[in-house]
Amino acid sequence: MGQYRPMFNISMEHTYFKHGRLVGVDLVPTAETAKIMLNANLVARKRPDGITVFFDNEYLDTLKLYANDEDEPLMINFECEVDHQNFQNFTDSQAFAENKTLFFDSNNDNYDEQGKKYLHSAEHVSAADLAENFVSPHGLNNKHSSVMSFSSSRALLFDGEQTEKNPQGKMALNSDVENNVALTKGLIRHASPSSRRLPSLGLVSISVTAEELAQLSESPSKIYNDYHIRFKARQTHWKYFLVGDANRDEAFVKDVSGEIDFDDLGQELLANGTKAKVFLSRQPIPLRDRAVQKIQLLVPKNNRTKVLVSRLAVASAKRINKVIVEDQELFVSEIYINF
Repeated sequence: MGQYRPMFNISMEHTYFKHGRLVGVDLVPTAETAKIMLNANLVARKRPDGITVFFDNEYLDTLKLYANDEDEPLMINFECEVDHQNFQNFTDSQAFAENKTLFFDSNNDNYDEQGKKYLHSAEHVSAADLAENFVSPHGLNNKHSSVMSFSSSRALLFDGEQTEKNPQGKMALNSDVENNVALTKGLIRHASPSSRRLPSLGLVSISVTAEELAQLSESPSKIYNDYHIRFKARQTHWKYFLVGDANRDEAFVKDVSGEIDFDDLGQELLANGTKAKVFLSRQPIPLRDRAVQKIQLLVPKNNRTKVLVSRLAVASAKRINKVIVEDQELFVSEIYINF
């Protein structure tokens, strides 16, 4: 056994968490990648927020054979799951769409000021990173510009902009739909329906070139590729319901920092017949696992302002509604105050 050294690293980030890391993720190699890793003696070390893949110096020639294959370049592919039942609740809605999955490709070139390489083109994961799930060749139409075989059970479709921006590994389609159907019939022919279930977080494809392998083998101090994926927290409008003794005509809600304004929406009749005084934030507020906002409940008294509650409860990712306010669709976090 030779000396093991890191070949690449993948780390997940999320602005919802105070520490900035997305823990509770599991990157699972596809069956094809697992076979390559076994043949090339690659070792993966999983972490709560990602994975690091190590190579064995004694198996570099085997790796280079894979990397030099022009027909099937060396790709290390993972399906990603996340252990958060409310992940979609606290994550920006741009990251989700029906029959689409997030696809992160190391051929994207996006570096931040610290030199981190992100597997998406924008500052955070966005709709631009969504790829359509290939279900049947008969579902192809003119909007599809290319297709990628990710594994024996999964293929992805891309539009013209996605294809032009990053054509690596994609098979181009054309205006001849019948010809495209013939080209793609064998992509997932033997895949069972259960194996086509979309992963809860997305797919990651890491290209490993012969040039990268040469640099790693020639220079022991060579810094390996450190890939990152950064999710953005969902923003919601906070809606406070003052019930019981908290429901006072003169009461109002205020952000201590002065950055957030609240509109008094008056009285609202709740489902249980109780009346509530309602306040809604004008600005959307990013959800956090530990909110930094300090919202107070105040009342005027003797020409001064009295604090009824010095720190009101903050929004939870578990309770989010979609409502229409002045013909505009908003995500709203409902917070009930009763004392």
